[in-house]
Amino acid sequence: MRVHRLSTVFLVLLLAISAAQTLAADIPRHDFPRVGAYEVLCGDFHMHTINSDGRLTTRERVEEAHSFGYDVIAITEHGTLRNYRTAKYIGESLGMVILPGFETGVHNNEHYVVLGVPPSYKPRDSHHWAKKWAKSKGGKTALYQDEMRDIAAVGGILFYAHPHRGFRSPTDWGIKQGVIGGIEVQNRYGHIDRGKGLEKFGDTWCYPFAFDWALKYNLALFANSDVHDPRKKGDQPITLVFVTSRTQGGVMEAIRTRRTLAWFNGMVWGREELLSALVEAAVTVKRATDGRLRIENRSPIRLKGTLPVTGTAIELPPYEEVALYGIGNSDPVVIKWENLWTSPKTNLESTFLVVSAHP
Repeated sequence: MRVHRLSTVFLVLLLAISAAQTLAADIPRHDFPRVGAYEVLCGDFHMHTINSDGRLTTRERVEEAHSFGYDVIAITEHGTLRNYRTAKYIGESLGMVILPGFETGVHNNEHYVVLGVPPSYKPRDSHHWAKKWAKSKGGKTALYQDEMRDIAAVGGILFYAHPHRGFRSPTDWGIKQGVIGGIEVQNRYGHIDRGKGLEKFGDTWCYPFAFDWALKYNLALFANSDVHDPRKKGDQPITLVFVTSRTQGGVMEAIRTRRTLAWFNGMVWGREELLSALVEAAVTVKRATDGRLRIENRSPIRLKGTLPVTGTAIELPPYEEVALYGIGNSDPVVIKWENLWTSPKTNLESTFLVVSAHP
């Protein structure tokens, strides 16, 4: 009997190990090389569960995010943080960082996502903030300025979600007060809302004007899913966060200091200095003894560009190296990246010193 029980336990352990290995094999590779002092994390800071208007449970949503390769997430229900502790428990067991957050906003107008408040924080009048005191029903409805001040007082920060209402006074005031620190330049859920501010950029719908605002007003860029239903297979919007520590505090510090990039639909949008640093860490250019130019990509981003001197088009698959012939002996090598954007009208251009490589 004892032998039988031991055999059963051993079988259960084997099945558990096999299941864990299968799950790990399904997770897309998404690691980046370090960028100076920073580790690069893949984040999604806007999503929903059955605790508001989503269709998945908290556990299902967290495990789903993990299976798609996210390192850090925030589940942002409408006006509540009640499932944060559950999400944190599940996420941390998977090696993820979970931020507390919720979605709120001005009545019939702007939506904002709040990050980093204590789990005990009690949002007031979610999506019904009044713009003016006279419209706050004698003080019974929260004035947006009061709520933003309260959020800031407990360590929270807001970003402007799917900014189709434009740049109105609540957003302007929040930025000037240092409470609003970011903006979504892409919101996957927003593709169904094309009549309200979305613009076509290449073959995807997004908010190019929000990119301009981010540069003008010094806002962190976010690309989030705003997912309500189960995720569909394929590329997901990702906010790249450059952290000094893989912790809640590390992520919040990175957002506050605007160390984020928006990666979606094969493109990366961001400030030139941060985007340049990422490419410098991820790409190396070598010349073999036979004259071939070998370019290596150590990131999960499929990079596309041209060599302006020769007009040669290049494509660097994730974690691969390509060899180019007939490029000449120019050193350094300049690459203009077609899918890396430093503004809605400008692409990143990188200069690489060529190092020697074996054939």
